[in-house]
This record gives sequence, structure tokens and C-alpha cells, in this order.
Amino acid sequence: MTEKSTSFHTICRLLLRELRVEKGVTQAHISQLLGKASTSSWSKVENGETPLTLEHLLTVCTACQVWPANFFMTAQNYMALLTQHGWFVAAYGSPLSKEDDQLGAIAEDYYAASASATAQAPNMGMYQVLQTPWPYVGLYVPLNVFRWALDVQWRESQRSFYQNLPKIQ
Repeated sequence: MTEKSTSFHTICRLLLRELRVEKGVTQAHISQLLGKASTSSWSKVENGETPLTLEHLLTVCTACQVWPANFFMTAQNYMALLTQHGWFVAAYGSPLSKEDDQLGAIAEDYYAASASATAQAPNMGMYQVLQTPWPYVGLYVPLNVFRWALDVQWRESQRSFYQNLPKIQ
């Protein structure tokens, strides 16, 4: 496996998490819509512990009031962006194992590092989830979780910023 690898499944589950947060839909609500008793059932999907299914994806799109076609267009744009930056993206078949999915590991790092900042200022991004990656002439503005994976300098500056934030009591 190449050093920078992920799957279309991982791109989708990260986008679903970002979309759910942007729209203010709770994990408990998604779990309820899926007929699951606990919030942890959806949390496990978002964290890559349980495979993402079409039922999951359609349920979140419905709860967030977005067309699945628009969601898939955004996911394809991220797949292309990652590929342009030298990532291998498995587009077919099962998701990669946790050991082989570098984007999944980087996303876990991002969410852990930014947890206090997101609690203080939710929806910090400039663009809505389905409006990204936003192309300008020669420039793309991806969601922060993807930027964390693509731009090492930005990641380190943000990590320093997050570490210097006052802790939430």
C-alpha cells in the first residue's frame, strides 16, 4: 500500500460527519432514524469502526435535507483532490483496513486536536460542506479535516493554535 492511502468510504464518512455537525443533527437522532438504541452505534460508523452502508448514507442525507447526488458530487471532488496530491484512493470494494487508511488516522488526529476549538466555535469553516472543495484559480479550499491531511504546514500551525486555547471547564 502506498504511504498516503484511503478509500471512497472514508471520504464519505468524514463528509457525513461534517455535514451532520453543520446541519446540527445529533448522533442520537441518526441512531434513532436507523432504529438503533444507542448513540454509539452511529459514532462507530463515523469513527470507521463499523462499515458505512448505503442505508447509513441515505439516512444522514435525508436527516440533513441534502440530495445524495450532491453529496456524492462533493465526495468525488475530494477523491479527485486527494488523488491530485498523490493519494491513492480505493474507489471500489470494501473500505481499507484501519492500518492502511492514512486519511482515517489523520482525521482521528484532527478531531482529537480540534475538539476544544470546535466546542468553543462550531462551524468554523468558511464554506458549507457541499460547497467544498471550493475552486478558485489554481486554489482549492477544502474542509479543515481534509486540509489537515493535505497541508502539513497548516496542520502544525493549527495544532499549535489548538494547544494554546484555554481549556473548556
